[in-house]
Amino acid sequence: MPDSASARGGPLPPYPPAPWSFRGHLWAALLPVHRRLPVPPDLRPLAGTSLLAVGLVRYREGTLVYDELAMGPLVRRGRRAGLLIDRIWVSDAASVRGGRDIWDLPKQLASFTWTDRSVHVADHDGPVASLTFAPGRLRLPALALPLPGFSGSAGRRLFVPGRLAGSPRQEKVAVTSWSDRLPPLARTTARVSVAVRPFRMTVPGPVRC
Repeated sequence: MPDSASARGGPLPPYPPAPWSFRGHLWAALLPVHRRLPVPPDLRPLAGTSLLAVGLVRYREGTLVYDELAMGPLVRRGRRAGLLIDRIWVSDAASVRGGRDIWDLPKQLASFTWTDRSVHVADHDGPVASLTFAPGRLRLPALALPLPGFSGSAGRRLFVPGRLAGSPRQEKVAVTSWSDRLPPLARTTARVSVAVRPFRMTVPGPVRC
């Protein structure tokens, strides 16, 4: 369990300005849920509301070094589309403060315990989730891809036009534990999942929608 100034209500450390640039490993999955995910009125569902998008990232080099678990529905606003990040945990207190101040993200501090093919995430309220990975054989050539997301609130919606480069590969993602604080899952294996290991990523400052 993380023990930090933020968990105790104290000040968070300073953070670097945007853009943030990284190298590391990323997994992305779509998990079916039992109940429809809520979507704010200023946004529209992109792939229905019965799929939860989950992103797990290890930022190994760059602006900051930390781990991250983010999730939410896929949405659009006009011509812009991306992940509405309504839950996000990171392992670094400077990332918590920067994420909140720059991108208005609801970042929370958490611990990440890794093995070669699994991770367990816990915050100050207890376990969040445990995931496993099973590499497949299919791998695509290196690509430059958009990595867009939404943050903020309906009255102050922000769009983050992130960018990622790397070679996507097939990788099965499964859930072995899942907090009851999260949307209930209809199944514990992802319908669609992919890994980009390694990647290069740039996260610029947000754009007001």
